Amino acid sequence: MVTIPVALAGAVLLYFLIHQVINSEIDELLSSELKQVQENLDRHPPDTRGLLNWDHNLQITPAKTASLQQPVFTDTTLFDALENKVVSVRMLRAVHPVGKNYYAIRLHQPYLEFQEIAQYLSIGIALCFMALFAVLLFIGTLIFKRVLRPFYAIIAQLRHYRIDQRTALTLPASDVDEFSLLSQSITEMTQQAAHRYSQQQQFTDTTSHELQTPLSVLSTDLDLLQQSAGLSEADSQRIHRAQKTIRRLSSMNQSLLLLTKIDNQQFVQVEPVDIGHLIDELTNTLGDYAASKHMRFVRSDEHTHVITINRQLAFILVSNLIQNAIRHGRSGSSITITSDAKTYAISNQAEPLPFAHEDLFHRFVRNPALAQSTGLGLAIVKEIADQSGLGIDYAYSALAGEHTFTVTFP
Repeated sequence: MVTIPVALAGAVLLYFLIHQVINSEIDELLSSELKQVQENLDRHPPDTRGLLNWDHNLQITPAKTASLQQPVFTDTTLFDALENKVVSVRMLRAVHPVGKNYYAIRLHQPYLEFQEIAQYLSIGIALCFMALFAVLLFIGTLIFKRVLRPFYAIIAQLRHYRIDQRTALTLPASDVDEFSLLSQSITEMTQQAAHRYSQQQQFTDTTSHELQTPLSVLSTDLDLLQQSAGLSEADSQRIHRAQKTIRRLSSMNQSLLLLTKIDNQQFVQVEPVDIGHLIDELTNTLGDYAASKHMRFVRSDEHTHVITINRQLAFILVSNLIQNAIRHGRSGSSITITSDAKTYAISNQAEPLPFAHEDLFHRFVRNPALAQSTGLGLAIVKEIADQSGLGIDYAYSALAGEHTFTVTFP
């Protein structure tokens, strides 16, 4: 895009330069002719009748005084009888003394042809420059694309590569040493990353299983022990506390495993999910839990939201928000679910947060009054929202004593 203005500016500049050169050459020609006229006048002084018949481009008239000390060049126009039109000329005016007489000399030279030559030459050079630039640009683009073809092939492979698919990354060969080195480095890096990912995934699954199994055994043994005869009240309370701790450990283990899977982006399958239908399902499922605290759902979510997301993650996100509203909500209050064109909001009435609201989505941040809470539910919600391209915001109204979580859709 810059080439055309530059070429036009160059053509204009070239035109004026050629024009100046032509003017200089014409001035030299006129000066030479003036010198010859002056010599002829000195050798053969004309009479008054012969002054007008010397030359078509020359005019000599008597002058009373030497009004011009030096020859003067001017640009003007004259009617050309041969061309039958007014033409631009370069004129030289001078006064020459011959004896006691003075003669005014006017020489002129049309330069229309020179101007046309300058214009055609400038336009031709500008067109040649643009054509040369276009050819060089075309050749450069072909060479550039050919040289960078392996690079774009590497980029295309990386865009489709997924570390969880356990498929080796095959990068194209290249004659360019730099691209060959790049392919080798990327291949080695992805192999190491895939190996570490596999080890981490295996460690997570094994650790979760190995922790969950003894916790389940302990829970079963405590249930059997609690049913034994002859237990004192103090022993029953100890067993009950141990069961609550085991359930909390089991829940924490499952939540940490889920967070690890989300961090590793193991939930890759996505599909259209209707959030309204999902909320219908969860409010029915959690209805008894809410009723146990004399709470009810108040819905005003007429807007339909169908988003592309992993269905399991969408279920966990909405479920955690609703369970959080029930768990922390005031007994006998309502849980309000509203929506608009871009958001879903879940509100519940409860006491103010016992910690800074900036820490709400951090891991292991929980209400000390709820011993069974793991402090991971909202951290999971935040992680799912970030991984799925959703927004999650929190607001508290001190006047209404209401907590509101808002999910914003893209």
